[in-house]
Amino acid sequence: MRAATLRLCVASGLLGFACAPRAAAPASSATHGREPLDPALAELERFLPLHDGHVLSYRVWLGNAGTPEQVIFQVERPSPARASLRAGNHVRQLEIGSGGVRLVSGGFLLVPPLEQGSEWTGASGRVELSATEVAVDVPAGHFEGCLRTVELDTRGPLERRIVTSYCPDVGIARIEVDDGEQLERFELLSFGPRVDIGAF
Repeated sequence: MRAATLRLCVASGLLGFACAPRAAAPASSATHGREPLDPALAELERFLPLHDGHVLSYRVWLGNAGTPEQVIFQVERPSPARASLRAGNHVRQLEIGSGGVRLVSGGFLLVPPLEQGSEWTGASGRVELSATEVAVDVPAGHFEGCLRTVELDTRGPLERRIVTSYCPDVGIARIEVDDGEQLERFELLSFGPRVDIGAF
């Protein structure tokens, strides 16, 4: 089961697996201690905010499994141009700039302009921004004005279709991976600053 989850994380441009109790409070819309001057960068940060110390919790369904698992990602932002997503011992490094949000290991998550029909190279294959102004319902809430990207991974014996929904001031709200035989999906459960229980 852990291996299947790890494959799904890699396919979506995220990496790591950790099970933990539900995390936290709503995210603020502030950027990493600054307001980006470049409109393209501001737009990217709106749909993929990577705030240092924030935690994103996902409910994950793997194939035909009836009971979902839980996956926790912690955001680390050492500088405006660098970020990482950590889950347990696994870390995915990102570079952030007006040219896009890029995985250090290769491929982009988002590339401006964020307009329907835009295309770029992702972690697993060609990505198309297939829709804008999408409404998304997940356990974390109802979000509008979201983007939807579709990535086709043709590297394995079965073509996989990876659909990712990015919502304003939230980030990745849903990921679905369909290889024609089974569907795996992530749905955002909670997001916001890490809570230090010892502080109470």
